[in-house]
Amino acid sequence: MEEKISNFVSKPVRYINSEFNSIHKDLSKVKTKIALIFPDAYEIGMSHLGLKILYHIINQRQDAAAERAYSPWLDYEEQLRKKRLPLTSMETSLPLNKFDMLGFTLPYELTYTNILNILNLGNIPLMASERDERFPLIIAGGACAFNAEPIADFIDAFVLGDGEEIINEIIDVYQLWKERSQSKKELLHLLSKIEGIYIPSFYRFEYNQDGTVAGITPLNNAPERINRRIISDLDKAPFPDKPILPYMRIVHDRVTIEISRGCTRGCRFCQAGSIYRPVRERSPETIHRIVENSLKATGYEEVSLVSLSTGDYSCLSPLLSSLMDKYIGKRVAISLPSMRLGTLHSDVIKQIQRVKKTGFTLAPEAGTARLRRVINKEMSDEEFDETMKDVFRAGWGSIKLYFMIGLPTETDEDIQGIIDLAERAKRISKEVSGRYRNINISISTYVPKPHTAFQWLGQIKLEEIKKKQYYLKRTLEKKGISVKWHRPELSFIEAVFSKGDRRLGQVLKTAWERGCRFDGWTEVFNFDRWLEAFNACGISPEFYANRERQIDELLPWDHLYTGIYKKFLEKELKLSESEKALADCRFGDCFYCGVCDKGKIGEDKTENKGISPKIFQPSGLKISKGVEQFVKQDKLPFKVRIKYTRTGKLRFLSHLELMTAIIRTFRRTDIPVAYSKGFTAHPKLSFGPALPVGTESDSEYLDAELIHKISLDKVLSALNAQFPHGMMAIDAQYLLSKTESLSAAITGFSYIITIPSDTAFNISKDIISEMLQKKSIIVKRKTGSGEKEIDIRPYIKELAIASNKPEVKLYMLIQNKDGRGCKPTEALQSLLHFSEDELRSVLIKRTGLYIFKNGESQSPMDEVVKAVTYA
Repeated sequence: MEEKISNFVSKPVRYINSEFNSIHKDLSKVKTKIALIFPDAYEIGMSHLGLKILYHIINQRQDAAAERAYSPWLDYEEQLRKKRLPLTSMETSLPLNKFDMLGFTLPYELTYTNILNILNLGNIPLMASERDERFPLIIAGGACAFNAEPIADFIDAFVLGDGEEIINEIIDVYQLWKERSQSKKELLHLLSKIEGIYIPSFYRFEYNQDGTVAGITPLNNAPERINRRIISDLDKAPFPDKPILPYMRIVHDRVTIEISRGCTRGCRFCQAGSIYRPVRERSPETIHRIVENSLKATGYEEVSLVSLSTGDYSCLSPLLSSLMDKYIGKRVAISLPSMRLGTLHSDVIKQIQRVKKTGFTLAPEAGTARLRRVINKEMSDEEFDETMKDVFRAGWGSIKLYFMIGLPTETDEDIQGIIDLAERAKRISKEVSGRYRNINISISTYVPKPHTAFQWLGQIKLEEIKKKQYYLKRTLEKKGISVKWHRPELSFIEAVFSKGDRRLGQVLKTAWERGCRFDGWTEVFNFDRWLEAFNACGISPEFYANRERQIDELLPWDHLYTGIYKKFLEKELKLSESEKALADCRFGDCFYCGVCDKGKIGEDKTENKGISPKIFQPSGLKISKGVEQFVKQDKLPFKVRIKYTRTGKLRFLSHLELMTAIIRTFRRTDIPVAYSKGFTAHPKLSFGPALPVGTESDSEYLDAELIHKISLDKVLSALNAQFPHGMMAIDAQYLLSKTESLSAAITGFSYIITIPSDTAFNISKDIISEMLQKKSIIVKRKTGSGEKEIDIRPYIKELAIASNKPEVKLYMLIQNKDGRGCKPTEALQSLLHFSEDELRSVLIKRTGLYIFKNGESQSPMDEVVKAVTYA
């Protein structure tokens, strides 16, 4: 993080490079430096499992280093451009153009403009054709790589499929090439020999007069078809068990364990179901090992078991039971974010609620049984009713149901079916629990995806999307049901690039030049700029989004092979038109999709090189139960008051982020913290008054309630072994008796304020004396209802110059009265008339907290007596 920028952005915590468990290697001692880049905001990218896996694998090598970068938010980008600074990596702040390779994750199409923006901020030419061996190799992989063409002009190489093995092969080839000092073209030629690598510059596209693809011609001896890489044994694949712990709350702020990969349910709309086949599972024993190590390394309070369909994991019930038995005493909750109706059984619900009622999102997808047969996601009314009853019977207060509109063959009856199911869920909640519960409906617009049975179909038009959304919103809200939906224009642009070809590269570049960024964020997305870009390039977006393709049409992604036969997808399309569903092939007949070795002969009459699905049988799982160390406790709690510091980049944490970091620090230690009662149990910690973001402190306090006494030295050493860099526990004392809460008792705050010499030239003792003689000092303070005038003079107890060489340092003592007070920045603005930018250049450090009693001040530690050392 650039210190010159951090004070000028809304969320500086996004850019702190000292997260717990992040890896900082000496880059001068490695052969290959790789920046792994997620082209979206930090809180989104830090939740992405694929990036975590690659980070773990690369950094296990002694000859390579992986660092991270994310799309800087708009205010950070503004500061980079204003100060002419390059975008850098998180770990060592190395400019991106100094890396050997940049590896972009491609999670969804609406991040494409961010990729261009990152390259530009990194001082790297956008076009692959303009980059020679002096620039980093630009690689991309992920779901969107299976139609790479819309961004092919900007990427040197794409990775198709699982990355656990291929990433090491890429590094080995790169190091060999570097030793030979060859050209970039020779590097691309070497990479093209690796199965699963697609070099777009080695393929020439030709087009018919009607705009369709006429031919895809391999060049430079490139293969006609790129086969997807598949990890055959997920249980043996590397997986991070010491994940990076962010300071800010991210989208999936928990330990995330991939328990299986792939899905054979065969939903015809689902691209992930095609590109991640076959099903491969991790064993319960491996999952237990990863969970245990990850919790020790992070202090997280929740574990998420993820897959495309977690309810289909073959050992789910015994795995859940054993995990809950082991971690219930440590108050670790288990969540299952991806559950199909019909797999969420009562025994699973009972296990989950033992610690905390984590959220349930269920996806009927369509409102009627007919349409669910079309998309091959069958669900009976009985299954829906029983699942709703089980959830509300177990005490859940809300449930989220996910639907799509715009599915093939959809009618008004199907739209009404969404309303009917939502009403049914609400009615069942009243019947089971005695009152209406919250039914939250999420509506998204279907985007036809490559490599699915619906890849030949077009998206419904914008006007129709808006009409259906309006009807659902109006009708459901009248019935007291919450509705959320995606902006139609976002889905439209996603559909364009989902099924686009290489000609869209010029549109993408033009849209970026016109200011398009963060197109997946409603508050940033600008549809008008996109329409201007299409018009400027003479390209119709409707040609890509809404047009129905012919079955024999050459598609822009036909040379990128997932392993699924195109003939199988054609057959599936015809079955959907007949409203016929297929069963899960794991538990019945093989339908010869082509991925696994059940279908022995491929479309080209050669032997299928697929692999067998790997699943585990629920047998004899023996896991030791955890000790319920936080359940039973002494009748009289023991409270310890801890003094700690918070300096450096941790000054950019908000109060909530600081509390979360400290709570997780305690969870990583063996300090016997007491917990509150109930299903939302929390460690019994109380904190002193909030520290403003950007302020350091040498004197912060917290109180911790313990279930039994331990040595104070142990408390300090345990915390300091786990505190992140920038925090240190410096004193600990037991409280003698019940005391007032820290936040209420502490009313005095002392600060040292360091002001740069070029800003503090007019500060003098006379100016300060004149200020202190004033009876009132009025400042304007922003509140929720607007600006309000506040007299801050009664709260300024002392103000003096502490030193004036080389910078001016002011000492300030503030005393709150009747729950009111002032901020040191408000006093500075009144004293020096600083602008907002000048205020951001000031370093403020809190040096003391005080409790005022009878006009006298005392330290919070004066309330306690140092205890004897306990064994």
